[in-house]
Amino acid sequence: MLLHPYGLMLAVQDPAVDRVHVAGAMGLLLVQLAVLASAVVAKYDWRISRRPVTGWLAMTLSFLAAQHVPFALLAVQGSAEGRYGYVLGVTQLPSSMVVLTMVALAMRSTRLPVRNPLAAGLLLGGLVAVARFALINSGLDPTLRLTHVAGLAVVSLVSVALAGIVVVLVRSSALPAWARARLVVFTACVLVSRALSTGHDHGVPSPLAVAVAVLGAIAVASATTALLRQTISENSRRLVNLSHRAASAEMNVRHGQEKMHELHATVAGVAQASRLLIQNGGPTGPQRTRLESLLDAEMRRLERMLTRRGEQSVGDVCLDDVLLPLVETQRTLGNDVRYPLSGLYAAGRPDDIAEAVHILLSNAARHAPGAPVTITTTRCSDTIEIRVSDDGPGIPAGLRSILFEWGARSATSPGQGIGLQLAKRLMTEQSGNLTLESEGRPGGATFVLSIPASPPGLT
Repeated sequence: MLLHPYGLMLAVQDPAVDRVHVAGAMGLLLVQLAVLASAVVAKYDWRISRRPVTGWLAMTLSFLAAQHVPFALLAVQGSAEGRYGYVLGVTQLPSSMVVLTMVALAMRSTRLPVRNPLAAGLLLGGLVAVARFALINSGLDPTLRLTHVAGLAVVSLVSVALAGIVVVLVRSSALPAWARARLVVFTACVLVSRALSTGHDHGVPSPLAVAVAVLGAIAVASATTALLRQTISENSRRLVNLSHRAASAEMNVRHGQEKMHELHATVAGVAQASRLLIQNGGPTGPQRTRLESLLDAEMRRLERMLTRRGEQSVGDVCLDDVLLPLVETQRTLGNDVRYPLSGLYAAGRPDDIAEAVHILLSNAARHAPGAPVTITTTRCSDTIEIRVSDDGPGIPAGLRSILFEWGARSATSPGQGIGLQLAKRLMTEQSGNLTLESEGRPGGATFVLSIPASPPGLT
């Protein structure tokens, strides 16, 4: 693409046009625009990564492009005697020293003194371009030729400065080796192409000088583009890693909230049973035995909840043994809970079944205070269904579709919207389910826990 002006000039039929000169000038203009584009790419790399080295690279490249683009435009217009061509002049000496300084600061990862390196480089390069234009027009920066002593001296001094840039690049580790190698190629091509143009009559760029300049532009453009692509890839990996860490943190937070939700309701029942046992000497006879048995069962479940949750294996569970302590706990709290013994066995984890039913009973006590709650268990083929029904106000229609999602609750609910989601998860983890029964009752709410039944004949 950078060499296409030569193809265009071959189609020009006007013999008065120096087609090689115009094509070369246009090619060098495109080279400078490519360097400017590389500066823009480096600037965006710096914006993403905040690496000082790419910020300095953006400033250096924009500095070079800004001081040469105006002269490349003048060369395309065919300025007299090639005074504004792609040639070496006296002003290249301080310019080369500025570039050497920028490269050294970049390779040392020195912090940028500006907020916008691209704009700073363009401003500095523009000032150099204005100074060179004034010097050329005043005769203080004449067109040099390699056959003159002044020309050889300028080329030698600029070569020393550019050699210093190469040394700094090679000895640094601020950039990957492949990026430094491409920048070295760019630096060498800048010197060679300028020297070839300077030695040509009237500063007319030869095809070889243009080809070398194009090679340098390709090297620097590929370096900055690859650096940006690498930065974007690394940033994407960091974002994925942060996403995974955030998801893990959210899971840990949810697990903690679920644990606190479980503990709150269980501790409330234990505390009430303890108070009943110690108030005024406590009850005697069967009632005391029942409370002590309840307290012992709930304390053991609480201990397993704190230390070994998830270690219980799926096995045959007597539902009466699991549900009766929960019913007694609710009764000690003053709630009217009715449960006819069933003698049924299910295949599951007793603590998880207990926790799911406990959540439903706690919700009924919170949202339907004073309303009686009935627990019934029935066997349907290979499934045991545990129904928890209350005579409260029921579930709002707008909440039914999201009832089992995390955080789902009505605006007036005192809860956090955790319990039902937790209960459903505990049931599905043991091949069961939790649903809201929407038909068959005129009011209140009925939740159905489904869990695989134990083999028939088990007693």
